[in-house]
Amino acid sequence: METKSLVTGQFQIEQYANDIFEFSLDAMIITSVDRKTIALNSSFSELLGFSATELVGNSSSLWYGRTFTEEESLKIWDELYATGEWGGEIIVKNKDGYDKPFFLKCKLIRSDNGKAIGTLAILTDLSERKRLEEKIIEGEKYGNIGESLAALMHEIRNPINGISMNVYMLENSINGHGHWTEGESESVHLIGKEIKRLESLIKSALSYAARVEVREENIRIRSFFDELKELLDKKALEDGVELIFEIESEILSGRFDSHLMKQVFLNLGKNAIQAASKEKIRVVRISAKTGKGSSWKSVSASGTVLLLSVENSGEPIPDTIAKHLFKPFFTTKDRRLGLGLPTSAKIVREHHGIISHAHSTEPPYSTIFTIAVPK
Repeated sequence: METKSLVTGQFQIEQYANDIFEFSLDAMIITSVDRKTIALNSSFSELLGFSATELVGNSSSLWYGRTFTEEESLKIWDELYATGEWGGEIIVKNKDGYDKPFFLKCKLIRSDNGKAIGTLAILTDLSERKRLEEKIIEGEKYGNIGESLAALMHEIRNPINGISMNVYMLENSINGHGHWTEGESESVHLIGKEIKRLESLIKSALSYAARVEVREENIRIRSFFDELKELLDKKALEDGVELIFEIESEILSGRFDSHLMKQVFLNLGKNAIQAASKEKIRVVRISAKTGKGSSWKSVSASGTVLLLSVENSGEPIPDTIAKHLFKPFFTTKDRRLGLGLPTSAKIVREHHGIISHAHSTEPPYSTIFTIAVPK
């Protein structure tokens, strides 16, 4: 009876170990002492893109060598054999060549007599943690910028208001008495026009600096797009741009602040229409669908998100400009503060989402902005 119980217990332990290995959210891979891959779990395949067929029986350098040089690899193996373990943060290139942050923990596997027979590598995905760290740092940085900007704009607004009032009085004087020369009259009107532009810029800066209060509610995407279409149709018609709205399903819905998200899509939509209007093929597509998979776990713990996209035809945005798109005060347009996209990004962040830019791979579209928010 004792033997049977022991065997049953051993079987249970082995079964639990197999289940832990296979169903762990961390990527795991077992290699022999000669660095040949023995086994890997499904999370390894999901996170790094390599299948068991590609790696099992082959050298672990197929994935390992994409991260470490031969010299670095030898140092890790030396420490592993000396201490029995090695750990540290690393950046791993997945099968498609994209960098992903992980914490790598390597353990030496020994037989009952103490002989080294292999290694177990456990890779914990740090993407979510890194995203949150960046969000905190970015939030603190832009929060400080916002506070300083708000104080500065309030100080500037007072003299601007005084100048604006005096210009108004001068304009009334021109209209009432008519003793100004044509040049003087034109100068006063120009000053008034520039004052209005400054007031508009101050308003934009204060809007960016203001705290975003998100009031989320369940939104039917079809209704949201219908309202958005009404607001963008006029500009699209004026610029000769075809405006297309596509929804994965008529019952598709999301949870967000409709007013704030509309502000984001008006900014993205108008920019897209302007870019498309310069080309022979003039088209803008705004679409919505559900995104699923481990790559979205940095946005939603369930891995399910709402994806909202704006694509346009025309010249793609150069990489030298694209990397600055969401930075405050960066602009390629004259007479603008460059706060449209940063304000949009700020709103999306407050929804616990992300906004990204990429080159579209589906002609005639060249540029795509994608927003992912938890669903």
